[in-house]
Amino acid sequence: MKIDNIVLSAIVYSTEDPDKVSQALSNLIPFEFEILVSKATGHFGNPLEFLEVELKRKREIKEFWNNLVDRLGDQREVLVEFIEDVVDEEGVFHIRLNKQSAYLGNVELDFGGDSILVRAKLVTFPARREKIIDFARKIISEGYD
Repeated sequence: MKIDNIVLSAIVYSTEDPDKVSQALSNLIPFEFEILVSKATGHFGNPLEFLEVELKRKREIKEFWNNLVDRLGDQREVLVEFIEDVVDEEGVFHIRLNKQSAYLGNVELDFGGDSILVRAKLVTFPARREKIIDFARKIISEGYD
């Protein structure tokens, strides 16, 4: 069982400062990384930016995940309670974090649309949903080895 990769992403709306959203991402990742930026246009013609950080190296994945789990504190219980709702059929664990709290250096679960999305691809053998759910429950409760 392993976490294959983790992708953090956030949308910068035209009313937001891109540097502040980048700082919010930076406050979640305890090491240096590169943010990929792509530009788009919103439904009403407003400019948008997509910020994305992909973690592929085992050391980075482990460090990020364990830091996130530690900073979530008691909020881990909420994730465990709703684990079947936040892990999809492809084995991707979806966590939404409040963008404003992250900018202030805090980690707070969010359930709205304007948030930082953390997607962790979980791999188990065999790749059955119940094994993936058990693995997700373990790494959110105990961290990732």
